[in-house]
Amino acid sequence: MAETITIARPYARAAFELAQSEKGALNQWSEMLQVASLVSEDEAMRHLLANPKLSTTQKSDVVIELCHDLYGEEKFTEIFDNFIRLLADNHRLTMLPEIAAIFEKLRAEAQRTVQAQLITAFPVDDSQREKVAERLKERLKREVILECTVDESLIGGAIIRAGDLVIDGSAQGQLTRLAAVLRQ
Repeated sequence: MAETITIARPYARAAFELAQSEKGALNQWSEMLQVASLVSEDEAMRHLLANPKLSTTQKSDVVIELCHDLYGEEKFTEIFDNFIRLLADNHRLTMLPEIAAIFEKLRAEAQRTVQAQLITAFPVDDSQREKVAERLKERLKREVILECTVDESLIGGAIIRAGDLVIDGSAQGQLTRLAAVLRQ
């Protein structure tokens, strides 16, 4: 895995620099990379990309065509299509998911945003969601994009994940900590 990330990082940085060079294109590049990543993750596509009988041009053309069909040809830029061709020439099309993930981290850093996840035992309303997002924003000094999910196994409370930060205020987490203290 570390080797894959090491190989994918320069491509993600190159994509990021290309996106930054086009004013306001970070979000567009993010979307294009996500679509291309989904295309490359498909099992049939993985077999096709591994086929030694196909040229790199044929492989890149198939990926580009599928991306255009899924997302809309007008939304893809010629520069992005050339980026896909470069990946094909270097036999890196299967690394699109890793490239997209690294790109997202670079974009979040540049835009001073963080993806956060709020996991609760019960659904939260909009005011609770806003309070959590505001507190995280104060603590992390970044804009927070909060995704809420329900996990009934928590019994009560919540778990918040934002980057490396994990706040476990769930009843299950508290019971686990209590059991650990009692074992000592």
